[in-house]
Amino acid sequence: SIRDAREAIRQCLRENRTMPVLQALPEDSLQQILDKMTRMELKPGEHIFRKGEPVDAVYVVESGELSVVKPLRQGEEEEAFEATALGPGSYIGELGLFYDRTCMEDVCVRGEETAALWRLRRTDFFDIIDRLEEEIEGGECQLPEILDREPASVFVVSDGSGYSAGGAVNLALKQFENQETKNCDTVSITSFPYIRYKGEIQEVAKRARQDNALIVYTLMRKEPRQAMLEELNTPVREGENPLRAVDLWEPLLASMEDLLGIPRNTEVRATMRSRLSEECINMVEAIEFTRKLDDGRQPELWNEADLILIGLSRSGKTPLAFFLAQRGFKVANYPVIPDEDPPEQLFDPSLQSKCVALTIQAQRLHAVRSARMSDYGSSKSTYSSLDNCRKEVNWLKTFYMRKGPRWPVIDTTNGGVEETAAKVLKILQRLKGVEKATGQFANPSIE
Repeated sequence: SIRDAREAIRQCLRENRTMPVLQALPEDSLQQILDKMTRMELKPGEHIFRKGEPVDAVYVVESGELSVVKPLRQGEEEEAFEATALGPGSYIGELGLFYDRTCMEDVCVRGEETAALWRLRRTDFFDIIDRLEEEIEGGECQLPEILDREPASVFVVSDGSGYSAGGAVNLALKQFENQETKNCDTVSITSFPYIRYKGEIQEVAKRARQDNALIVYTLMRKEPRQAMLEELNTPVREGENPLRAVDLWEPLLASMEDLLGIPRNTEVRATMRSRLSEECINMVEAIEFTRKLDDGRQPELWNEADLILIGLSRSGKTPLAFFLAQRGFKVANYPVIPDEDPPEQLFDPSLQSKCVALTIQAQRLHAVRSARMSDYGSSKSTYSSLDNCRKEVNWLKTFYMRKGPRWPVIDTTNGGVEETAAKVLKILQRLKGVEKATGQFANPSIE
């Protein structure tokens, strides 16, 4: 049945090792992806990809088989051979979800049976990722004009991370959306996480009275919880705003005590998000950051990156960047061009420890660029010519010696994305400024 097939595809997505973000996505986001996927049936011999065509979707095999056919050049002649066969549960084209790439082989239905496939397009995938990013950042809220005139403030107070309270506030605000106004800054949300002492509560309460803010709190520890109750019971002084507060946990915990017949553990820290969802948040933020800073864009944000990849156009920067982004690294990349001055940020002393230089052999660069140009219907161009590729590769060596003598250099000619990423991760362990990122994700390739 379609329902069983859908569940099988969901499981395949969860187990996709080349796309860790699918393993970490919350279940509702994964369900949105399934809703966006299109089920299709192809006849024997029918193609889903042809060599030289752009790839902008991933396909997951429900039933039947696919044949991946690659060209084999022998002298002046080129023959095709079957490199591999893909059966149920297999997937192909996943890297096309992240960036423009050209298919290097033909992929068609194998054998004499019809194949059932599920397709997810890049645009649909990023629609979901973008929405998730908005939720992480606090979401969009559009409120009536009456609130536009008097901005409101919410203080989220917690002795833990504050994620549960912050998430509840953002979900509550969505109940007040109004499509007639586009002002999304009318409600200010300020977080006060990891509160421990009475003095901290008193300071928050003082600010809340001054700003006429609503306090939303999840306090499990005895001292800050008791201090909040004392502040709420303090008489209102003349000319002072009353203290308004909502305890998110007390009604639930009191009911649970009554139901279970046992007291709560006041020292348990309230954390709604597991390590898995934390990884998901980091992955989504890293993917969005990497996408926005792809191809040299927004160099003013390079100081926020964990890594800056430098190399010629089509030398493998973007595939490598998105592979690392799925491991939680914020990656910027810059395509160096002969006789073009790079942005000054590239030589900022504080960023040098984040830079990794990529090289590639001229013959390989020529092949990649030629395939790319064929996508645009151009078989000959100076950009992709072997002579020009040789000139750029030779110029790049001089550029690295002059401008980046301390940058570690990795040759991407014969290495796949995973192999190159493993080399980069080893370098990251030695570089300064990325300890936080490298500490969050263990990678089997470097252990």
